[in-house]
Amino acid sequence: MFTFVIPAHNEEATVAAIVGQARAAAGPGDRILVVDSASTDATARRAAAAGAEVLSGPKGKGAAMNAAIDVARTEWVCFLDADLVSSELNVAAELRAAAASGTAGHVVGDYEYDHPGTILSSTFTVYEPLTERFFPETGFMGANALTGYRAVRRSLLTEPLPADFGVESFLNITLALAGARVQVRHLGVIGSRFRPTGGTMAREIGTAILDLAEAHGRLDSGERGAWEAWLEEGVAAIAPQAADGGRSATLARLFAAVRRPMPSTPAARQPRERTTDGRHITGVLARTCPHSIRVHGG
Repeated sequence: MFTFVIPAHNEEATVAAIVGQARAAAGPGDRILVVDSASTDATARRAAAAGAEVLSGPKGKGAAMNAAIDVARTEWVCFLDADLVSSELNVAAELRAAAASGTAGHVVGDYEYDHPGTILSSTFTVYEPLTERFFPETGFMGANALTGYRAVRRSLLTEPLPADFGVESFLNITLALAGARVQVRHLGVIGSRFRPTGGTMAREIGTAILDLAEAHGRLDSGERGAWEAWLEEGVAAIAPQAADGGRSATLARLFAAVRRPMPSTPAARQPRERTTDGRHITGVLARTCPHSIRVHGG
């Protein structure tokens, strides 16, 4: 059985769409739970009207997910994003089918954005370099490794998640360290409501990884400051908005952030070989046109 968990903060315009997909995907005994994460709009009311159970939760994506995990009693917890606008497939059904029919403990829903110029800025300026450096065993989880669409066996969710947008990084790393088998399920093309975070998401993603690296003895506490400075350089590349809306200048800024030197610290793992022209960003920038770019925080 599955608990579909939809953390939602001020998603009144879109929450009913993903609830509808979860209802269509649900089997006997499944539960559809929207965690209203301190919304100030009609998210809770519209989620309930769409047929979901609504749980009041704290602000913060990870905090809302923790609230749901605390009350989930099913074998699987399937996390879904509340900002879905359109999709080729029923994403909830795809994740449920992959989890139920396979042997993996962690199913990651990879997908492509409906806007061909979307850049997963936090993914390749922060997440990919840091996991390659400190946690290479995490491996490849699709081009959209920080996806909010994933299913996890409840028995593997033993540690509290970070309260913020570092939650997907935390799950990828801790589940890999626990030896959980991962399956990547492609969900087709998805359209979602885009809201820039001004670099906050990137900072929270990087902080979660550095916290784990220090906790697992892969980063000496004395070297943490150098890595935080490196992280802030990446955040600075993501946050500014150019005069033209961030289109023509964004690609150059983000490639510069990807190529920025990493700190040379004795406790750090050596990174796998990386190209200097950004070609390691497989499947993301290959489709990107410098004159048609939208930066997505993930």
